[in-house]
Amino acid sequence: MVKWLIITLIGCVGLLIILLGLGYLLSENEKSTTLLKNQLEHDAQLQQQKREQQRNLSHYNHADDAEIPSPSDDKSVMKSFETTLINNLTCVTIAQCQVLTVRFKNIDCRLASNIIGASQLKKIATKDLIIEQCPTINSTAQLACQQNICTLISTTH
Repeated sequence: MVKWLIITLIGCVGLLIILLGLGYLLSENEKSTTLLKNQLEHDAQLQQQKREQQRNLSHYNHADDAEIPSPSDDKSVMKSFETTLINNLTCVTIAQCQVLTVRFKNIDCRLASNIIGASQLKKIATKDLIIEQCPTINSTAQLACQQNICTLISTTH
């Protein structure tokens, strides 16, 4: 009788160890699944934001022609140039910024703008305009997106 009691007790302990092991594996699996699920949700949000940015960018690209008037006199051309530049300095990352060289009749200016502004500024005819001066920029200036504004920063070595 004692023999069967010991065998039963050993069987119950073995079964208990197996159940505890399975419970531990189940909890570890739940943790890793939750982590993976959160990562997938984050990736899906990033993809959605990327799609929205591309949709907005394509909207702006289609609206480029409508936004830029074709002014006839120098003052309105210059006003259009200034307005377009000021309205297109915003950025989130440096990838949205671009350095462009604007050619005036008497001088060439290096300016920073976002991609949308760069494409719009290229369409404005500034080659016949005379400008007093350009912003003084070091020739080794680098493009940056600081405080959500595209800028050229002088580098000192």
